[in-house]
Amino acid sequence: MTNDICRFVSLAITTVDTPAATAGTTPAMTHVAAIGILIAERDAEDRWQFSLRHHAVGAGEGEATLLAWAAHAMPATGIVIGWQLTESIVMPLLGAGRDVEPEIARLFLDRLTTLVTTPSVDLAIAHGGAAAPAFADVVARYGIDLVPMSDTQIESAWAFGNIDVLRADVAQRATAAWRLWLAESNGAGAAALAAFETWIRRA
Repeated sequence: MTNDICRFVSLAITTVDTPAATAGTTPAMTHVAAIGILIAERDAEDRWQFSLRHHAVGAGEGEATLLAWAAHAMPATGIVIGWQLTESIVMPLLGAGRDVEPEIARLFLDRLTTLVTTPSVDLAIAHGGAAAPAFADVVARYGIDLVPMSDTQIESAWAFGNIDVLRADVAQRATAAWRLWLAESNGAGAAALAAFETWIRRA
């Protein structure tokens, strides 16, 4: 991040839990199925630029494709924003990075660790952290639209390869996290919100 650019990175992921095989040959696992990234950049003249990136995989594709995409889609630096950031986003991503081919794992984990060691904002902390209400309930207080998918809907979309559904879900959650952060900024984010709403209407 150069001195004249301030960058914010709102992250959202979707995971699918699969149970252990009854025969005991396959352990229970968590699969990362989709990643959404909203990047907001402010230059030295207070002009804003935005980019919304998202990708998903179905059950037959595996996480390597998704992590290879993310390694290039995620910026190297920025202030990271997310809901229950460590438990619900960073830890599943680190776990996925350990389960793919070494070259992809190295590329992805290098990018992820570089990004998340810069300043970050866990939006859930102000609402109780791990005991916070559902994300959709919190954003609704600010009039932010968010239609969450149920675990069954997520699992079905992943199992049948409906990746457009998964991509739309992470995109709306990354966007909602950014809007929530601005809404809770006590007016400091008014200019950013106005610029973002103008951009999203044109996108």
